[in-house]
Amino acid sequence: MTHPPLHIGILLVPPIQLLDLAPIDLFAMLSHSYFSACNLPAPLLALALPDASLKISYIAHTGPSTTSAFPESTTSNTPESDLALGPPALAPTTAHLNLEITAALTDPAVAPGHLDILLIPGPLPDLPILEVVCEFVRQHVGAGVDLLTVCTGVFVAAQAGVLDGRRATGPRGVVGVLRERFGSVVWVDRRWVRDGEGGVWTSGGITNGMDMVATYLRYRFPGALSDTVIKMAEVEIRPEQYEQRKPVFMASFVWLVFKAWVAGLVRGGKSKEKAS
Repeated sequence: MTHPPLHIGILLVPPIQLLDLAPIDLFAMLSHSYFSACNLPAPLLALALPDASLKISYIAHTGPSTTSAFPESTTSNTPESDLALGPPALAPTTAHLNLEITAALTDPAVAPGHLDILLIPGPLPDLPILEVVCEFVRQHVGAGVDLLTVCTGVFVAAQAGVLDGRRATGPRGVVGVLRERFGSVVWVDRRWVRDGEGGVWTSGGITNGMDMVATYLRYRFPGALSDTVIKMAEVEIRPEQYEQRKPVFMASFVWLVFKAWVAGLVRGGKSKEKAS
């Protein structure tokens, strides 16, 4: 079976949540070398993407050969010039694993029209998004790329303005913040949302990205190829609609806060007894 080349760009706005990036492995599992390593039978091997036709680029504004820095002290008041300090060509994650940057925003290989998919894993919600990053996203969406955001990656897309007038979702705990900051977006409480044909896909918090990308695989590669990858990865795709209503979800957080408060009182009482 012949497949056209597939080029996926991962837009890194560090530090990112490592779990948000995990769904990229579902794309990597489409490759012939992966199917071969799993000793799959010839009919399935024939469906896999040739290794040479599958490319994944890890993109950041500093590029692979300059210093990439995203200090933990970064705030919304940090000047853009101060954001270029840190380990060269590496983008940090919340799990303290540094990711190698393979392309800059200006690299011709990842210019608009050269990516098929742009995946944005989540940065910290209060991290300032540089205008050059927003412009990169706008140009690619304008060129017809399929945009996929995971968790707080939706902040990048919303800041770029590419979600205006579209249905979108984000982590349930910050949807209120998203509505406040980006009022032109139609925010909905869903595990994942697809707006229009192909186009723009957004997911809720962290692991919901796996459901979204698995669903996207079935959309882009319908049939045995995507089904094989999803089966091997043991992804049980959950429905778009949450089973638990949002008030119940938020109430569970209040309960956790209450339990932590009670536990603190108990610990404090025991400490006083020991001191006396």
